[in-house]
Amino acid sequence: ALPRADENSKMASLAAFAPSVAALRPKVAKTSNVAKAVVAERRTETVVPAISTRRALLGGAVSAAMTLAMSPGPAAAKDGKNGVYWIAPKDGATVGQEFDVKMGVIGYELAPASEGLQEGTGHHHIVVDQAGGYVDKGTEIPFDATHLHYGKAQKEATIKLEPGTHTLTLQFANAKHMSYGKKFAKTITVTVV
Repeated sequence: ALPRADENSKMASLAAFAPSVAALRPKVAKTSNVAKAVVAERRTETVVPAISTRRALLGGAVSAAMTLAMSPGPAAAKDGKNGVYWIAPKDGATVGQEFDVKMGVIGYELAPASEGLQEGTGHHHIVVDQAGGYVDKGTEIPFDATHLHYGKAQKEATIKLEPGTHTLTLQFANAKHMSYGKKFAKTITVTVV
């Protein structure tokens, strides 16, 4: 008997997930007796017991489930060390009055503030010359000249500072600009010339 159309579509989608299932798909016989004999002969060579088919499907499903279970979610880095880091400039760098910064985050995802509160997401802020460096967890980061906001989920920016030694604290916060605290802060010192 020929497979129904919906069975063919199921087999096609399963073939993408478990390639061994594609080999089990019944061959369509031609009308000639020679072709039927060839198809019958192929079936005896390629058909495996049904238990193997179930094992192949179960093995593929278990493999996919384990991959998902073992992958870190947005709020959990592989090593458990969530936080932010400076790509550039490096701590102790000498920079011009206008310089580029590159920022990174581990364990959380960058998201524009306009997308609203989402677990495991946030955006960068740079706090310039603040005593103590970081902004306490749960405290709203102010909008002023020393608290630079990157609410569009920027990873890079250009900063302009007066000559002298400055501390820059990279601070991660949620869509409402509420700080994630010390764990999501990294302070460096730069000399502006």
